[in-house]
Order: sequence, then C-alpha cells, then structure tokens
Amino acid sequence: MKTRILFVDDDPNVLSALRRMFHDMRESWDMAFATDGPAGLAMIAEQPFDVVVADMRMPGMDGAMFLREAQLANPGAIRIVLSGHSDRDMILQTVRPAHQFLPKPCQPAALKAVIARGLSLREVFLDERVKNVVARLDRLPTVPRLYAALLDALSRDEPSMREVSGLIAQDVGMSAGILKLVNSAFFGLRTHVASPAHAVNLLGLEIVKALVLGVGLFDRFDKEAFRDFDLEKLWGHSFGTGRMARAIAELEGASAEAREHGYIAGLLHDVGKLVMATNFPEAYREVIAACQDGQGTILDMERQVFGASHAEVGAYLLGLWGVEDPVVRAVYLHHEPGRDRRAGFSPLLAVHVANRLEHELVVIHRGYAINPLDELYLAASGLSGRLPAWREACAAALAGGPAAGDG
Repeated sequence: MKTRILFVDDDPNVLSALRRMFHDMRESWDMAFATDGPAGLAMIAEQPFDVVVADMRMPGMDGAMFLREAQLANPGAIRIVLSGHSDRDMILQTVRPAHQFLPKPCQPAALKAVIARGLSLREVFLDERVKNVVARLDRLPTVPRLYAALLDALSRDEPSMREVSGLIAQDVGMSAGILKLVNSAFFGLRTHVASPAHAVNLLGLEIVKALVLGVGLFDRFDKEAFRDFDLEKLWGHSFGTGRMARAIAELEGASAEAREHGYIAGLLHDVGKLVMATNFPEAYREVIAACQDGQGTILDMERQVFGASHAEVGAYLLGLWGVEDPVVRAVYLHHEPGRDRRAGFSPLLAVHVANRLEHELVVIHRGYAINPLDELYLAASGLSGRLPAWREACAAALAGGPAAGDG
C-alpha cells in the first residue's frame, strides 16, 4: 500500500515545485496537493493521510488553524509545518498539533529526508495503540526552543562547537539546568563542569543535545499537581540506565556512535512516563498504585489502563522530534527487544539490559514488579553468557566508575 502524503500551500508555484521534487516517489507515495486549508480538510475527510505538510502563512485558514483541524480529523498523521524563521517563536508556542518545524524556503533534500525518516520508523509512528493515546493528549509537548535551534546548527556541514555552546549559554534557565545535572551525582564526573562550552567539550554535542531535550521535558512537569510521581528518582534511574548502557557497550567493544546512542536512549527511555502522567494524572496514579501493590509491571498496567505503554508513547514523540533512529528504536522496544527483527548487540540490547540491571541494583519500592530480561533475545544474539560481566560493569558504573565523557 502506498503512503499517503498531503501538501497544503496557497502558492501554486510551491505546489508545482513539490510535484517535480517528488516525481520519482510516485511508485511509493500517493500524493495530494491543496491550495488552502479547507481544500486540504476536504481531502482528509475522503481518506486519511499518513503525512500532512502545511505552510504556516496562508490567507483565511492559516497553517495553525489547519493543523488543529487536521489533528482532529486525521489524528494519526505526522504533521509538518513549513514557515520562515521570523515565525518560529509563534509556531513553537501556538501550533501544538505540529510535530516538526522546517524553515522555508526548505531545501528539497531536507524535506524529503524528514518525510522518509518518519516513514522509516513506520512501526513506531503508525502503531494504532500509540496513535490512539497520543490523539487524546491535551498537552502534547513541543520541542524545546533551544533544542530546535541546536538541530538547525547541527544540520550544517561543519557545526561550530562555539556556536552550539553560545546557543546554550543564551538560554540562562536551560544552561543552569544542564550544569546542575552534569555536576550532580547522576553523572558521576570526576571534574567540575563550569560552563556550557566545557559540557560540550567533555560530553559531546549529541549527549548535550539529548540533555537539552530531557531537561526541557522534565522542567515542564508539574510536580505539585502529581506528588505521587518522584521526578528526582526518575531522573536518577534515567541517568543510571544511560551510564550502564554505555558501560555495556564499551565492554562489548561497540563503536563510539553505538555507545553514544545507548547512553542517550538510556537517558530518554522513560520520557513517555512524563507525558502520560502530565496528561492523564488520575489514570497514571492508578498505574503506579497497581504496580506498588504487585498487580503487574509498569508495562502491564499502562497497557491495561491506556492501551499503550510509556516506551511506545515516548518513542513516538522522540521520533517526530528528530531524535536519531537507533535511539528511537531502543526507547520503543526497551522492555521488549524480541519484537525487533534484528538480533545481535545494539543500543536496544544495551538499554534493555541496563534498564533491568539498574532496577535490580537500585531498589526504589520493594513491591514494585519489574520487567524480566528477554532471555530468548539474548540467546538469539549469542550473548547470554555475557550477563555476569555486564552486571559487574554496571555495578562499577553505579559505584562511581567512569561516566559519559570520562574516557
């Protein structure tokens, strides 16, 4: 079945250019073109789309109004907004239904890459259970403004470390939040980090970028409204899982990129819990209470109450925000790696094992049921015998061994 994509723009020349740009995709994509929002909504009413791309500035019904209506009529679509840089602040604040922002004029390759990337994660994006939960979110989190700016800077051929550090330093609140975390016991670094530039040089661009995303999401969580949710312990578990995933990857001689992806996926693997607890506080209290009573694992209870888990919801949003594919896949399947068709060592396997071992080594609630290791997946990957060595490495990392950026 072809993937259905809708382009909406009031400029006929832009639509003509899009037709030419994607002429070679006609065998795979079923494309439709609308000159205004009402025409686009009429097409959606006839048959839903997988991807909707809309211009921000259109007469009558602008991109914000159109995407709000499109979200209601076609909640499962990936929604992309195109606009000039001058509109960026307005977009990030008001276009809640937009999953992705791309500057206009947009390079053909960039737009094609965003669409293709979304489709490559079809298993995540088109999971009906997840879409049903996401469609009910009252407060779909937007990408932190600084994170979007970092994506722009890092998309260039030779991003400047100085420019990236400068962007972080300009956001005083984010800069302070990152430095506080980096210097906390969560990271276990042996040296004090005094500035964003020092953090970038020590940890690397990708890890700092993930921290910006994590801090942005965690800072929006209303701790007063959800006192049953211990944000500090969730942060600690996330950082511990990231460090342990990296330690496992290092022990297996994984590439620097795989180690980094494992660390970032460990750091972000539970962001779906924040999203679900923020949007469905009463229902999520039921999930936590049931887990503490030993009725089942967090995964069991979330699926019973919501129909989808934090892993799936978190991966859905991270994927739409442009987080690297291996990270998204590791978050999506970190409780169930056997659902992945590719056995063998990977960031997914590292995060799956690290998450389990962190729960074993740091017991938060004695009655809390934790998800088991997927022994069949480890066996299929030929790595069952490595578990004792991984447990030892994770215990060392927890006790203050080398952390991300130490070596």
